[in-house]
Amino acid sequence: ALPSPEECATRINAALDERKITFAPGSGESEADSLPTVELIAEVMETCAHVPMEVGGHTDSQGREVMNQELSQLRAEAVVTALQARRVLTGNLTTRGYGETNPIADNGTEEGREANRRIEFKLIDVEDVVDADTPPAESEDEQN
Repeated sequence: ALPSPEECATRINAALDERKITFAPGSGESEADSLPTVELIAEVMETCAHVPMEVGGHTDSQGREVMNQELSQLRAEAVVTALQARRVLTGNLTTRGYGETNPIADNGTEEGREANRRIEFKLIDVEDVVDADTPPAESEDEQN
C-alpha cells in the first residue's frame, strides 16, 4: 500500500530536518553535501509521486527583499530539477519562493539566519491550486 500524503510529507521533511539542502551563497546551485538528502527525498518520492506537494524555498533577511524572493523561488525549482534528474515523477510538485517572509528563527543571529535558509515540502489541496490560464468564474451579477 502507498503511504498516506501525510506520511509522505513527514518522511521528506524528516530527511530535511536531519540534513538540509544547502546552496552556495546568493545562488540556486545546491552544494555537494546536499546530495545524500536529495537522494533520500528521491527514494521517498518513489512511493509518493501521487501526492500533491509544494516545494517552498525560504531565505534569511539579508539582502534585498525582491532578490530574496527570486532566490528562494530559484532554489525551490532547483530541488525539483534535481529530483527530475533522478527520474522522479514531479508532476504533482509545485514550487514557491517565500523569500524572507516566513522566518522560523531570529534573523539577528547567524544560527537564526541559517535556520531560515531552508527548503520545505508541504501538502497542498489540488482544488486550492488555481490554473493561471483559467479566468476566474463570473459572479451572477456579472452574468446578468
